Amino acid sequence: RIPPAAVIIRPATPADYPALADLWFDSWTSIGISNETDWPRETVRERLYEEVVDRWCLFAAQERDELVGMLALALAEQRVDQLFVAPSYQGKGVGLALLEFAKQELPDRIVLVTQEENVRARRFYEREGFCLHRSEYDELHRRMNCHYVWTISADP
Repeated sequence: RIPPAAVIIRPATPADYPALADLWFDSWTSIGISNETDWPRETVRERLYEEVVDRWCLFAAQERDELVGMLALALAEQRVDQLFVAPSYQGKGVGLALLEFAKQELPDRIVLVTQEENVRARRFYEREGFCLHRSEYDELHRRMNCHYVWTISADP
């Protein structure tokens, strides 16, 4: 585990975007969940730029001089849009640090969506106090999505 103090979470800068897009791509592909609508690396880089312009507040998790995680918040929707950790840093506390940061930024309520088959992410969110709100079929990606809610109180 990386000591929490060793992970710095800061606003991402445009200079970080290519590395964060690669981290996003590598982390997603490491999960082993894919379908025909998944994008190649270059498209993920383009999407990251577009999302930051359109709706994301993007944060980088940094350990020493290396970017080890990313957190994309859609503040107006009180939503964690993306939370990814570099494959070599998974299971070392980076995801927890990012989630705790998200709770500071959105202290009353957070919603997020993850794929039903992403069991590791679902266990993580449930362990950290997120409640399954509903599951629904995502027609575009042809998979089941789990919608989670976290609130400061016990009632979502």
